Amino acid sequence: MIGIDLVFVPEFQNQLDIGGSDFMQKAFNATEIKDHNTEHLAGIWAAKEAVIKAAANAPKKLTDIIITQDKNGKPSAKVASEKYAISISHHGDYAVAIAYRQEK
Repeated sequence: MIGIDLVFVPEFQNQLDIGGSDFMQKAFNATEIKDHNTEHLAGIWAAKEAVIKAAANAPKKLTDIIITQDKNGKPSAKVASEKYAISISHHGDYAVAIAYRQEK
């Protein structure tokens, strides 16, 4: 399955401003927020939304989706025992992500 999501970064910044630390704690894991850059977080958000769309069983919480990077910066995602290939891109006011879960 494949999932994709597009985030308008200025709107996402408004979510961050309104939700504050409560929003951050509900949406991101500690390792994902090491960089508080809005564009970075918007990319992570898009990746989580793409994973939800590609998931066989949607996770109950956004923090159940863990987005990581390997030593070369290549992102991937994990939800329980399912692994996803992820691609995240940024351009201007937009961040986009695609997630791919291989069928078993």
